[in-house]
Amino acid sequence: MPMSIKNAILLFVVVAICAAFSMRMFQGLDEMMGDQYWVVDTTQGDHGWYAMGLLPHVQKVAKDVVKAANTDADPANNYEIYAQAGDFAGNSVYGICYGIPLIMYLIWFAFILGFPDRVDPYLLPRKIFTLAVITCCSIIVNLFLMRITADFATDPMSRIANVAGNHASLLFHNAGIWFAILFSALGTHAHSAQETTAPDSRQWQTQANEKFSWMFILLGAVTVLELFLVKSKLALPDAAVDYSVWIIWVVIFMRMFGFSPKYWIKRGRGLAIMFVGTALTLVAFYFLERFTGTLGAGFASPILAKALGVDSQNIGLSLMISIYLIFWMEFSAAIRMNGPAKSAVEQKH
Repeated sequence: MPMSIKNAILLFVVVAICAAFSMRMFQGLDEMMGDQYWVVDTTQGDHGWYAMGLLPHVQKVAKDVVKAANTDADPANNYEIYAQAGDFAGNSVYGICYGIPLIMYLIWFAFILGFPDRVDPYLLPRKIFTLAVITCCSIIVNLFLMRITADFATDPMSRIANVAGNHASLLFHNAGIWFAILFSALGTHAHSAQETTAPDSRQWQTQANEKFSWMFILLGAVTVLELFLVKSKLALPDAAVDYSVWIIWVVIFMRMFGFSPKYWIKRGRGLAIMFVGTALTLVAFYFLERFTGTLGAGFASPILAKALGVDSQNIGLSLMISIYLIFWMEFSAAIRMNGPAKSAVEQKH
């Protein structure tokens, strides 16, 4: 039974507000830095790090001072740069960075809590506990990721995050998505005392050959697409980040819509939501950049053109498309409109 329009709008508005609030927290970190670097204070703790080496003691130092010290002949006075403005909020590619928490909150609210129309009071405490565990796991994992990212920033003038795929905000929310899917798959939020007997796998009729063939066809298609986007300067020069998201899209697409075209053609509503929603999102962020002048879309972007050159004004297009295809695909499932049309079911009977 599809979700009512009222509840679908409510779900979208709630996750959109939560994603905006989450991004605002990261923007606050950037505003704290201003035109300065956060550098590791090596006079404190174990080489400037504490909490098992995951968190740095940081201090703000003017960029000119850091650059002068790190480019002189004496390496002993070099600063260890941890972050600078833009590494957390990603305002220049806001349209991309906004999409990851949007997906995360959609999964948390719709698929774990059952919001807004399937909140079971009996299971709600367990579901809330699951989200609390997911949050803690996400924070811990991302502290490790932040440390690894900082260690990679070995060049004196480098940024932790220079382009969309490496923003710290993406790291945090990606872990939230990963753990949410894991815990949801494990069923930790919906255990029942009435456990059913596992099916006898010897009776299964495998469709593995067909699944694998179409999976590799889709992977081949997105590989060609990504190569085209990179060659056309419509994607990040380092294609690994973009390509990884397209691979995720393939896996989720096959889970949502089936593993061959004979299933896809029966799910026109879900496919329409995915493609039309993505197109409208691109338009919305395009106009948001023109309206604000500070929150970049990630494509056709004057901000990127000014920062990286005109040839790089579209480097976020590939990520924008793949991320929002995933969001709207998940949204169609959340409002239960990704299944086959009624006519297709009736014809089968």
